[in-house]
Amino acid sequence: GRAVYDNIRRVVIYLFSHNMGELMPFLFATVAGIPLVPLNALQVLAIDLGSDVLPALALGAENPEPDVMQRPPRARKSRLLDRNTLGRILFLGGIQSIGAIIAFISVLLAGGWAWGTMMPTHDPLYRHAITATQAAIVISQVFNSFSVRTTLESVFKKGLLSNWRLLAAQVVSVCIIALISYAHPLQEIFNTAPLTLQDWVIVTGFGALLFGAEEIRKAIFRARRRRHAH
Repeated sequence: GRAVYDNIRRVVIYLFSHNMGELMPFLFATVAGIPLVPLNALQVLAIDLGSDVLPALALGAENPEPDVMQRPPRARKSRLLDRNTLGRILFLGGIQSIGAIIAFISVLLAGGWAWGTMMPTHDPLYRHAITATQAAIVISQVFNSFSVRTTLESVFKKGLLSNWRLLAAQVVSVCIIALISYAHPLQEIFNTAPLTLQDWVIVTGFGALLFGAEEIRKAIFRARRRRHAH
């Protein structure tokens, strides 16, 4: 029962932080006076179907953490979306949001775009920028899915690749974004463009930043728990 509850919470954190990463680029564009949409509807649909469903199912089958039976029972009035869960969603979703926004803006500025300038949706620079946004969200979700496998324990201690279902699901996710970026028929459907090596470095770097920040957060909370125990 505790393992099932933990897995439901993992899926909730994974999906909600992901949705925050999708939403914030739109809000940023509106507030910052950017007359461009960071993602089109088909890209959002591809993210939700390609990067949500299979990894979420895999997280739902995650093995319980070693200390699951050493924890005190949950209070009867405790909520699934408690303060700690919401804080973790905001923490992970915030990093994903920043990565997606920077991916979008950096491509535009590097291509000579002037802030606030409108451009047609078929413009190669715009297509490149929204493809980078999509890749940033998907790649950060790959790292995020491995981070949420544990609550306080380091993922390395549990075994980074011990959930083969999650690994397979995220391989599919990366293949989907690669096909959307490089396969010409899909480029025409999704209005995307090929990503450069620099794009991949940026989006992977923010994904690794998310993973590292979450590992540091867990280490801090483990240290606090040990101090309280003594």
